[in-house]
Amino acid sequence: MAYNNILIAVDGSEVSNLLIKKVHEFVPEAHIDILIVVDTSGGYFGTIVMNADIVYQMEQDAEKVINKAYDYAKSIGHANTDVHVRFGAPKQVIARDFPRDHKNDLIVVGETGLSRLQRAMAGTIPSFVTHTATTDVLIMRTAKK
Repeated sequence: MAYNNILIAVDGSEVSNLLIKKVHEFVPEAHIDILIVVDTSGGYFGTIVMNADIVYQMEQDAEKVINKAYDYAKSIGHANTDVHVRFGAPKQVIARDFPRDHKNDLIVVGETGLSRLQRAMAGTIPSFVTHTATTDVLIMRTAKK
């Protein structure tokens, strides 16, 4: 099956560029949507009080991350790239909302960077996406084991 419209979920870590590079090598002609989700749901462990200053700073940080990802994709020759910043619960946005709106036929996420305790308490985005997405999901290894 050829994939034509791929969603790459990034978080600004070093893993982000690795995911972009691997997708480019895997399907160099596909359109890629690079997405970062600003977590306004309260994060993994509870509610965070959001005020305008916090939301503004989170948005500015996300813009820096997504622009860096876009520049990287262009630098490795992936011309068919769009970038997006969304607000909400990352699991929901990545697994359901964004792919529905953009007709993605593959979602690519990296392995989780959470500790065992964090994974046990909150679950992981890759796990949630794998179990709830209606499209194919590829979890890419990001470190040698």
